[in-house]
Amino acid sequence: MQNELTTKRLRLRHFTPQDAADVQRLANNWNVARMLGRMPYPYPEGGAAQWIATHDQARAEGLAFPHAIEHEGEFVGSVGIHVRDNGDYEIGYWIGEPYWNRGFATEAAGAMIDHAFGGLNLPKLVAGHFAENHASGRVLTKLGFRYTDEEYRWCEARQRTLISLAMRLERAAAPKAAAGSRR
Repeated sequence: MQNELTTKRLRLRHFTPQDAADVQRLANNWNVARMLGRMPYPYPEGGAAQWIATHDQARAEGLAFPHAIEHEGEFVGSVGIHVRDNGDYEIGYWIGEPYWNRGFATEAAGAMIDHAFGGLNLPKLVAGHFAENHASGRVLTKLGFRYTDEEYRWCEARQRTLISLAMRLERAAAPKAAAGSRR
């Protein structure tokens, strides 16, 4: 996966150790963590540095492709693709609360989808969101994802299993996103 992707307003790049403080600050937020499956709350001190340290190996093994999202040089969140246990490629993202309602999630996820279908030549992507996370549902449907099922997924922050709405986007059905055309 490319080291850097750009959109009209955003730069998506590999994380560096210098991002740990920003990740720690924005991820240690109940409103963010409660809507994500794998993010703990409170976010442990040193957790961001440990997470970032796993990225090179995960990329080398083709298991995960996380990218930092920057707006005007400022870290605002994360977007990436990872391989689920069943072999599906899943897109995920989070935006720090001070940056909500600016369209950053849609723009960043659109760029990642374009790259998944154009650069990685994937046939499909899957995604999901907890049932009460309507904002994430709007982002994904705007980008062409369609609902396929309900499933139960673990929420690390809440320490319980929740209903998650599963979604899918076939390459052939994907609309053109803001980041560029798909092939």
